Amino acid sequence: MRLAVLWGFLYLFAGVGYAAEMPLSAGSLVGMMQQARYSAGFEARMNVFVRKSDGSLLTPFKLAIIGQSTPERQRLLIRGIAPEILHGRFYAIEHKRDGGIRVAGARDDAELAPYARIFDSALRAGDMLAPWWDWPRQSLEGREQINGRECLIARSFTDEQSSAVREVESCVDQNAKLALRTRLYDGRHMLLRTLTVDAVMQNGGRLMAKKLSISEGKAVTRLEIYAGDQEYEIGAETFSVLDRLMHNEQQR
Repeated sequence: MRLAVLWGFLYLFAGVGYAAEMPLSAGSLVGMMQQARYSAGFEARMNVFVRKSDGSLLTPFKLAIIGQSTPERQRLLIRGIAPEILHGRFYAIEHKRDGGIRVAGARDDAELAPYARIFDSALRAGDMLAPWWDWPRQSLEGREQINGRECLIARSFTDEQSSAVREVESCVDQNAKLALRTRLYDGRHMLLRTLTVDAVMQNGGRLMAKKLSISEGKAVTRLEIYAGDQEYEIGAETFSVLDRLMHNEQQR
């Protein structure tokens, strides 16, 4: 991968280098953001800080994220590193362009809701794959500045009634292919959560998110990426839990 893809979610904040001119149509922008997330394999580690809606703080924890992304399929494995209570806990997430989002975890092979919370934080399984870049309805709606950086506002829509998220507004730095802010709405246009890049860093000539925040009402989750492997080798058993889910479904 490119540390560019450290977010499907790590895709949300994918920056894959600079270009002098970027196309301005909705289709071309979507195509660039889809291309930015492709990766044969990557691994990232991050610190997570959670303030709940009542103002209380969770014990900070560390996560490792392994991912792989092709035009046909995106997969993530999120593992707890620390504290000890998170050892052995995981979430495996998959999105196929011709299908929905599958989530398995946290200690077994049980299938979870597509937008399940990750370890009681504002991290949501479905958000981490940014499926809205594959939605059929896209539009551009002007420009804005976020933290001094100009970005182009793109709006994505889905008519899928079962989706908890029906509309997404992304403010994309076109030259860096980096979504500086993403707002997610339900079918009534009620704001669900806002994801923002708070700090960026250069990596191999590419711009990537270093610090990110997720606001969900009064609750806020902050992420700090501290390590990553751009050429992570995906093992044969890395996503076996997702393969078992598919197998069990086919046997029904």
